[in-house]
Amino acid sequence: MMQLKKQKFLIIGAGNMGYAVLNSLIENEISSKNILIIEKKISPKLKKLKSKYNLKIIKNIRSLKHKFVPSITLIAVKPNQLKTIVDNFLDKFLSNSLIVSIVAGKKISDLKKILTLNKGIVRAMTNTPASVNMGTTLICFDKTIKSDQQKIVKDFLSLLGQINETKNERNIDDFTAIFGSGPAYIFLFIETLIKIAHKSGFKNSKNMVLQTFLGSLLLLLNEKDSPTHLKKNVTSKGGTTEAALKILENKNGLSALISKAIDKAKKKSRELSKAN
Repeated sequence: MMQLKKQKFLIIGAGNMGYAVLNSLIENEISSKNILIIEKKISPKLKKLKSKYNLKIIKNIRSLKHKFVPSITLIAVKPNQLKTIVDNFLDKFLSNSLIVSIVAGKKISDLKKILTLNKGIVRAMTNTPASVNMGTTLICFDKTIKSDQQKIVKDFLSLLGQINETKNERNIDDFTAIFGSGPAYIFLFIETLIKIAHKSGFKNSKNMVLQTFLGSLLLLLNEKDSPTHLKKNVTSKGGTTEAALKILENKNGLSALISKAIDKAKKKSRELSKAN
């Protein structure tokens, strides 16, 4: 953390993910003097953060009126916005900065062409729990990124939660389909159970379902046992759980359905990577 406090951070794009990173920096007592944000549309929550911590937010790099030399730059814009930030002045501005991209679908080679940068780029993807510092992040380092730089980037992105590394950039498409979209799958399952519980007459159905999920996760973490074993502990021979699992675990059941859905998401992720 001490090493991070010495860095100067530039965040290009303060949407959901950019804001999550910004908020994590502030929560970890990184001085607002060491943070610069480029964002054209300032959301109410960003405006509130700006006022509270006296953050520097500009619309583009040419409107910068004071000296600021970033050591780490996070690019967090949407894929279709990437070309709009390209500027020869920006290239010079980033000449001494580590570049970390969380732009969906943009490969390291694509980013180098668009940004006309010869230096190394770090590509990363995370998921929405990053907004509560419980994200799962996958990092792919360009081969030119040195080990000391890798450590700084890992420390930086670990502010969002768990860090994982891959040498194969193609794995980012799989990550997007499984873990990037994963919260939506979990929310769907929770939503479905809430609806079923409500139909069964439970007025407190939402809290009951959430407690069941939270309790099950804590049990899994505390017991340090496999989900398979804990599932067996709940399942009595000839009982209600066994009857339900026979439906969920048949050849067309939950496992097959989730696998089919994730395969579809992987395919879509690769299509978007080629299209962008």
